[in-house]
This record gives sequence, C-alpha cells and structure tokens, in this order.
Amino acid sequence: MQPKVDFFRKLAFSTMGGNFYGVGHMAISEIMVQGEKARLFPVVSETNKENRIAAIFLALLPLLPDLTAKLMQSINIRTGVRTSIECFTEVVLKNDSEKKDRPDGLIVIKSGGKMRLALVEFKIGKKDLEQDQVERYLKLAKDHGIENVITISNQFVARADHPPIQVSKTLLKKVGLFHWSWMSILTNCQLLLTEDMIADPLQKMMLEEFIRFLTHPSTGVAGFTQMNKGWKDVVTKAKTGALLQKSAPEVEATVAGWLEEQRDICLLLSRMVGKPVQQKINAKLLKDNVLRLKTEIAKFCETKDLTAIYQVPDAASDILVEADLTRRTIDVSMKVKAPANKQSTKARVNWLLRMIKDEDDRIIIRAFWPSKVGHTQNRLADLREKPKIIQAENAKLAPHSFQILLIEPLAGRFAGTRTFIEDVERIVPEFYSLVGQHLKAWQPSAPKLRAPKEDQGESPSLLTLTKPIPASS
Repeated sequence: MQPKVDFFRKLAFSTMGGNFYGVGHMAISEIMVQGEKARLFPVVSETNKENRIAAIFLALLPLLPDLTAKLMQSINIRTGVRTSIECFTEVVLKNDSEKKDRPDGLIVIKSGGKMRLALVEFKIGKKDLEQDQVERYLKLAKDHGIENVITISNQFVARADHPPIQVSKTLLKKVGLFHWSWMSILTNCQLLLTEDMIADPLQKMMLEEFIRFLTHPSTGVAGFTQMNKGWKDVVTKAKTGALLQKSAPEVEATVAGWLEEQRDICLLLSRMVGKPVQQKINAKLLKDNVLRLKTEIAKFCETKDLTAIYQVPDAASDILVEADLTRRTIDVSMKVKAPANKQSTKARVNWLLRMIKDEDDRIIIRAFWPSKVGHTQNRLADLREKPKIIQAENAKLAPHSFQILLIEPLAGRFAGTRTFIEDVERIVPEFYSLVGQHLKAWQPSAPKLRAPKEDQGESPSLLTLTKPIPASS
C-alpha cells in the first residue's frame, strides 16, 4: 500500500501548493520573485486554454514519473526514484521588475544534490511560437543561470533538440532550447499505456484521464491538418509539367508542410502499433533543419515527388511513402528479399502471397531480377490466379526481391489542402494493416551438421569428437 500513500501525499501537495518532494520556494527565491505552484485543477478563465493546459501538464510531472522520465530523456536530463520535481506557472524572475516577460512555466529538478531549471513556453491551438519571444526567454534564462528553455506547441519537430523556429546561435551557447509538440506528448502517454509501463493503478488512472483531456477537441491539441495555401497551384504546375522554382515561396511552404506531415505520420504510426516509430533521415540533415529544408526543396523540384521513410520496430523492412504530384497518387510500399532456398519464380511468389492475407485492388507486386533486367509487376489479385505471369522474359531467372505497393489515385482530392492530408493519414495505416504487419523478412535456415567422412575405418562419432583428451602420463 505504500505506493498509494506516496501518490496521495504527492497529489495533496501538488494541488494545495505545498513543498513536498521539491526544492521549496526558498531554494529558488534568488531567481524567482513570483510564481504560482502548478495546480492539477487550475482556477483560470474558461477562455484561457493556454494557462489551463500549462498548469495541468506541469502539475502532472511530479505525479507521473514514467512520463516525466521519457520527456526529460529527450532533453538529456535523467530522472530516477530520488529525483524531486517542482513546477510553477506565471513566473516572474528577478531583475524584471516591469514584468515584461512572464514565462508560462518553470520546472525545478533536483537530483543527487544538483538542481536543474527549465523555463517553459506553451502555445495551444493554431498559435505558433514567436522567434522574438523565445529569444527573450533564452536571454532571461542565461541571465539567471537557467540552463534550458522548453517550448510546447502543436508545431512538429523530428527531435526535441531541433526546435521549429530559428534563433540566434549565440543565445544557445549557454542555454539549451528544446521543443515538444503536444502530439508527441500525447503519443508518449499512449505508448506508456500500450507497453504497460505504469504499474501503479492510480498513476495509470491519471495518465488515462490526461490522454482523455488531450484528445478532447476543446483542448486545442491538434495534429497537422492541412497543406499550405499555395499547395493547389504547386500541384497544378507539377501536373502540367511546368518548372518548379526552388526560390518560390509556395514551393518552400509545400516542402515545409510535408516535413510537418511526415512527423505527424510518424506519431500516428507509433500510436497505431504501440511502439516508437522512427523517421529515416540522413544524419547530416537531421542536425541542420535549414540544410534539410534546402535539400528537400531541391529534390522536390527535380522529382515532383514528396517522400518519407519510416522504420517500424521489428517490421520486415522500412515503409516508403511517396506523394507523386504528376500522377496525383499516394504510393506506400515495403521491399523484401526473395527466399533463396526456393528456386523457381512461382515458389518465390507463392512464399510472398501466403503472407498477404487480404485482397485489395490497390496492391501491386513488383519483382526485381538479377543483372540489368528491368522490374516486372502485376496486381495482387492476378498473381493469386497465375503466380508465373510476373516472370521476366528470361524464364531461367528468378526474382531476388519484391516490392509490395499500395497505389491510390486521388484525382481532385490530391490538390485539396485538407483532403490531401486526410487521405495520406488514411492510406498509410491501411497499408500497414493490409501488408506491413504481415510481412516477415526471409532468413536462411541454420546450417545442418555435416556427416563425418569415412577414413579407412569407423567414422568418429560426435561423442568421440567432443570427448576430452586424456592427459599424458
């Protein structure tokens, strides 16, 4: 019963403003002159969604150590059973008597005699972070010896240490800037439940209620819902063969929007499979958002395709998602090696077909052949009837790998700013349900024991081969 007692003690102090399990007001009085203890049930105006969600989220951090550990790990802070956390809202720091800057929150983490602080800025709904405001908070943090600034909004990022806005690099020499999207917080909450990481039933109940709160439409938490205003014009130019200019604002906005949608799909897949799905991104580009955007723009103008690659834990291969603006189609695919222990094309095709249980007219099987022979492809339904129709011209060849594609033409829906996103977020999960979750990568069988060769007498048995050699007298 002890964990429940500790839980209620923490809950009482969190909601009533006590200093249990924290460094106390006196420990931070040197830098903070005003701040309200984060309340689980905040008394704020019904219209002030930002302050309400900020208070609830910060009040939960000391109460849900597993969630806190996951989030803090993303900003390089380790927490454990002896870590104490206090959170404050409506913070006013010293040397700011005019109260020009009032960060939404302050997190105080004490562990092993060390105290680490982070200012937190919250945005909700359609509000985006403002560069000027974040830079002021970075300066404020530096002046007060606060080592981190954390921003939270509906804006997506690939990693917590890659914020969605560009700030002066000189401000980041002594202060770290990190970002959590609300959807990433929600995904972490759902993964903790799916993976059954929460042992304490009361903590589990709190987490379930927080998920219910975040997913309610009135809260203001949202995924990426629509492409940019110039999306339709870009699609029209691509379809008619017009040149796409790298410097065109609508092209940059299109690629930037797709990068946000990539991250949203990543979180969507994570929630769907109950495990953390990762984007496959070049390491060099992952470290530089500006270079990544520039590289993706150049690639898009050349190919007129928007692509993304996802790595699902234990899946047979990566998932490739392609939005082809010329054909106005969404293509989702996975590629697997053909079984080398089967010699004929028919046997290799049947091996693949046995894994794909469902029928769907959108699914295409593409076979790749040795040497310079071009790929061949057929509809899944046709291969069920005649597995050999995919055979290359050279009947002696057998395919070395297969690509399984789901191709859906969207026609006019492709150019819609909302319908495009709706269809992408429908088609990718459908592909995983139909194909991805069933595929298994082929692996060769373990080698068999070789029969010993006869050598003018009895062949040595396995027993004699493994018998210890007696020591010489």
